[in-house]
Amino acid sequence: MGTSKGFGGPSNGLVPSWADDPASGAAPAGQGSGTSTAAPPPAGPPPPVAPAPAVAPTPPPKTLTQARSKFTTFTKTGSSSALGGALRRHVNSTGGASGAARRMGASRVTGGQLLGVVRDAQRVGVADALRSRGLQQLIGRPAEEVFLGLIDLICLPGGPVDEGISRQALLDAIQDQVEAGVVDFGDLTPDQLKEFFLDYIIRSIEGKVISDIAAKSIQLPENVERALDLEEQLKDFIAGATRSHLGELLEGPLTSLTDPQINDKVLQIYEAAFTLVEEAGEEAE
Repeated sequence: MGTSKGFGGPSNGLVPSWADDPASGAAPAGQGSGTSTAAPPPAGPPPPVAPAPAVAPTPPPKTLTQARSKFTTFTKTGSSSALGGALRRHVNSTGGASGAARRMGASRVTGGQLLGVVRDAQRVGVADALRSRGLQQLIGRPAEEVFLGLIDLICLPGGPVDEGISRQALLDAIQDQVEAGVVDFGDLTPDQLKEFFLDYIIRSIEGKVISDIAAKSIQLPENVERALDLEEQLKDFIAGATRSHLGELLEGPLTSLTDPQINDKVLQIYEAAFTLVEEAGEEAE
């Protein structure tokens, strides 16, 4: 992905379905994974705090052989049709849009935490959103420093592949912000924060696809420039299929949403994203 610049991934290419959903004790959207003693924001009572709901394990994916075959064709030819076919088959083989979304376990937890930051920034401002998470030392610091400070707070601990995908997606989204010239985190508008969240969603889907069907398709450093070009095509395809439509799901203020509603919203966004990717893949074929 963006900061890794390579098609890494597990040797077996698949994550067991039981490992894809976060533990039922995962931190809620409005809180970090660490313990904070900071006072809550002064503007009104905080929303009810509840952990992300436990999700029953989904059945293991169907064979991804056809998706991998199509992706291999894409790596050899750069064909948008082959890429679309690979993505369509990937979604279909992982239980459709709903099943694919539920396999984004750690990414959903991090997404909930991140959207919680966006909500609180709308509600009480960026400074108090950081202060309520024990990150008052980052108030007024450069954007990149603030972004990096959020990683350990909102990402599940590293380890299994799914947690690695989530963390890398957030790093890639941060790098995208830095490359776009974002300097002051406090100056980010609600719409810019939403775009950052959507970039994370797109990056995490890209990471899941790479892990599932693309990890062995390109061997680095055989042809680094070619690998980066193909990776960019993959990201652009996913972003083109999803970004504008997903933005509609985030229209309006988020301030009235509770933590459980934030988590539900993230699941809804992932389901919508995979639906759009599957439809775009079918059209491309």
